[in-house]
Amino acid sequence: MSKTAVITGATSGMGATYARRLAADGYDLIITGRRKDMIDKVAEDITKEYNINVNVIIAELSDDNDIQKVIDAVKETDNIEILINNAGFSGYYKNFIEVEPAHYEQMIKVHQVVPIRLTSVVVPMMIKQGKGAIINISSIGAFNALPTGHVYCGTKSFIKMFSEGLYQELKDKGIKIQALCPGFTNTNFAKDYMTEEEYGKLANSVKSMMMSPEAVVDYSLKKLKKNKVVCIPGIINKFICFLFPKLPRGIYYSLAAKMAEL
Repeated sequence: MSKTAVITGATSGMGATYARRLAADGYDLIITGRRKDMIDKVAEDITKEYNINVNVIIAELSDDNDIQKVIDAVKETDNIEILINNAGFSGYYKNFIEVEPAHYEQMIKVHQVVPIRLTSVVVPMMIKQGKGAIINISSIGAFNALPTGHVYCGTKSFIKMFSEGLYQELKDKGIKIQALCPGFTNTNFAKDYMTEEEYGKLANSVKSMMMSPEAVVDYSLKKLKKNKVVCIPGIINKFICFLFPKLPRGIYYSLAAKMAEL
């Protein structure tokens, strides 16, 4: 019997890497993205290499109509074993009052509402099958509030908490839950809201922390097999997540301000 994985935000980066890894394991795919030419190329390459079925849904996941398109496609598929809530909304690393509230609301929808809606669709299927896995992409920002990253970090903190609570509820149902908390990853994500010069400066500042999407996804899937719920790839990222929140707040705020300047 065939098996299917659903991956949001699979145009490039981690989403496309998850798609290739799971296709290699024999999964048919439902993948979403906004850039039709790019995601169609991903689907074409995967189909040729692995001879699996790929259903591409062009969707802007801050739009309710497009969210429903994805939900409808998922509901029409009865063999979903993996859901990866990977779609991200580029962070507005600006002062709070410099960004229109509507933009923050779009971010909240993509990072929080979409995972909740898709999870609510697949969980009953997975319970019926007695197996399944859900990977929610959080961030090391879930552990560390940064000035100018307030809403982004808040949404990622929600995803981590949501995943941990869901794990406790579903752990006896054969369903694995993971909150993946990567740090700086070499994808197009940051490039969406930075100039080339700004991104180059950032990449140089954090080059000791920068990971490839392939390394992050490999670590995620390895830890999923071991039922690791909160998954933090990279030694430096682990250090940041576990040490920084334990610091006295005054010291932490000073360090956070320096991190925000990177």
